[in-house]
Amino acid sequence: MKVCIILSLLFVTLTAFGFEYTGPETELILLINEERKTNNAPLLILDWELARLARLRTEEMKTHKLFDHESLIYGSPVELLDRFRISYTLAGANIAKGQETPQDVLEAWQKSESHHSNIIDPNFTSAGVGLSWDDNGIAYWALLLITNQALP
Repeated sequence: MKVCIILSLLFVTLTAFGFEYTGPETELILLINEERKTNNAPLLILDWELARLARLRTEEMKTHKLFDHESLIYGSPVELLDRFRISYTLAGANIAKGQETPQDVLEAWQKSESHHSNIIDPNFTSAGVGLSWDDNGIAYWALLLITNQALP
């Protein structure tokens, strides 16, 4: 039964306020939550606004052939969140380029201490993933994470 539920979630497209959230992005959140569960961290809640901003970042990286946490247009991930009036007390971001599947992205992030730390940080409560493909089939991924409650 659990497998059926997970598989059905992988292929669902969520739509909120004109924003469509696709299968690979949803799958990456599910994989991240599995990793969090393994590390006794609470599961992340999918936030469509964060997903929209993560997609905005991947579109920018694709368009400008840019691979950097700093956006040419929006600045740092924190400046991006502030510009779009996202309320948070803690924020983090991971990016990836070239990985074709959500599993490949997760594996790459697990090999990086800072990226893995973001994934399993129990303080993060909400997340959004963006994915964009360029004309050459190169994938650009972004994960935005926030805590929107007071920290202990």
